[in-house]
Amino acid sequence: MKKIVVRVDVPDERAKQKAMKAVSCLSGINSITMEMKDRKMIVVGTVDPVEVVEKLRKLWFAEILTVGPPKEENKKPPITCIGYPCYCCNQPPTFYYKQDEIPNVPSGA
Repeated sequence: MKKIVVRVDVPDERAKQKAMKAVSCLSGINSITMEMKDRKMIVVGTVDPVEVVEKLRKLWFAEILTVGPPKEENKKPPITCIGYPCYCCNQPPTFYYKQDEIPNVPSGA
């Protein structure tokens, strides 16, 4: 998996959509984003950077700026159970969690 940053000279939003559509047909792409302010297209996946630029150069000027590993996202620590379970009135045990998020419980449980 790699992150490819390509500078593409697209004039407007319509050309942006056309460029994204042209690149999206390549296999091995996980995500495509376009920053119109800097005229940069960011492609994340296992696709070859040369193939990305070849597709874009058919319509606009394009050049590879950087190729490298994608930025790791900050993952939240797992939710940990604190204290003891609360048993009352023949109901299933209730646990109190440290964070505001409660893990997903499958329906019917």
